[in-house]
Amino acid sequence: MSLKGAVGSRLALLAGSCTWGLSLFASCSGSATSPSDPAPRVGSVSPSSGTTFGGTTVTIMGGNFSAGAAVTFGGAPAQQVVFVNATTITATTSQHSAGAATVIVTVRGQSGSLPGGYVYVSPGNVTNTPPVLAGITVKGAGQDEPAQYATLDETVTVTAMVSDAETPVSQLSFNWSADAGTVSGSGPVVSWTAPHAAPTPTTATIALTIIERYQVPDEQGLPVMRENQVQGSSALRLHDSVKESGDLVADFLTAFSQQLDVAYVMRNFTATCPGTAAEWGDVQRDNAGFVMNSYAIGAPAVRLPFTGTCVFHDRIPAGDACVVVPVEWHSTNKATGVAGVSKGVDQVTAVLEDNRWRLCASDFVFDPATTTSLLRIER
Repeated sequence: MSLKGAVGSRLALLAGSCTWGLSLFASCSGSATSPSDPAPRVGSVSPSSGTTFGGTTVTIMGGNFSAGAAVTFGGAPAQQVVFVNATTITATTSQHSAGAATVIVTVRGQSGSLPGGYVYVSPGNVTNTPPVLAGITVKGAGQDEPAQYATLDETVTVTAMVSDAETPVSQLSFNWSADAGTVSGSGPVVSWTAPHAAPTPTTATIALTIIERYQVPDEQGLPVMRENQVQGSSALRLHDSVKESGDLVADFLTAFSQQLDVAYVMRNFTATCPGTAAEWGDVQRDNAGFVMNSYAIGAPAVRLPFTGTCVFHDRIPAGDACVVVPVEWHSTNKATGVAGVSKGVDQVTAVLEDNRWRLCASDFVFDPATTTSLLRIER
């Protein structure tokens, strides 16, 4: 080869990496003789098949892999591609129609492929049964507070008893509503706060729609979204328990003070409480032994502990509601003709029976400094 030919060949080799100026010298970068990085090689995919819905994690074995590699399955970009080492990559398949797919790994612009290296399989017919709603319970915080009950302004716990054969309960959608009050929270257990005011007693309804979303394959095996819906509701009795129990006590004390027939005076007491029989005898005795001249009945103070008993300062009778009322009676003893005063507080308990308040026991606690009559004191 002539000197001119040798120089020309050398210049041709350097042309791609050198910048030539007007002089005989050139500014060059890289190495004219360095080989290119080898292309990635795809040897196997495990597992070699999976659902057309995607989401299958596979391990790709081969060579010349590096960080930043991209993977496709039949042209669909893989998700969560992880470079493990130069021979191993993991990836998660995307959705794709049924059939064999070429697996391609691309590294720094160079690709390696495995034709038919992964097969997408349609799930076929998908059977999905709707969720089962066994019931909805409503329960307040009181120890003996009955289920399916609430009083105005009270917050109670609402629980849906749900199961599903295919979908975890945590992945179901729960849409709660109510015709009164406010539902708070989401999922199978929520809170419901009763309204501040309403005509009572009445019925409130809490409703629930449960939605289960799932996928079925189309004719190509690609996923199509479907859903099941189940609806249910729960009725609860809404009370203004403070007013209802307070009104019963005020009515009882007023009828007693007016010395009405004992059966009428005692009509709101329940026979299930042991205090009822004792109070019946007290009313009979006071009606027979005293003439009522005047009386004053104060405003009831009501507590709703729902513990089964009421803790008063001198006794603990049975009851769900505990009512204390200031009272003052001016009477005349029929046997002696002596007038006197009975002043103090009447402690009355009430229980919730068959969704209505009933009185349970009554005890008069007199003020010894101002009481001069045995009315309501004789036992």
